[in-house]
Amino acid sequence: MTTCPVDPVLSMALFVSDASASGDLDDATIRDTVHHTLDQLGPDECYARAAEVFGDRPEVALGRIQWARELCARALTPALAAA
Repeated sequence: MTTCPVDPVLSMALFVSDASASGDLDDATIRDTVHHTLDQLGPDECYARAAEVFGDRPEVALGRIQWARELCARALTPALAAA
């Protein structure tokens, strides 16, 4: 099992953003989206909205959080991109 070295709130911010999981987001867009979402909602609201999605649509939430974690790890952890 691999752990994500990125702060979970950053992944939650991408998870609850309006970014499309079907789009090809570059690292700069991911960083901008995460920071914009955190500025707009704050960490507590990001977690609250993510919890709501997990409660209402767990079949969608699992894939989206995996997507968000992978993209955040790539975009927010430069050492991983070089590996």
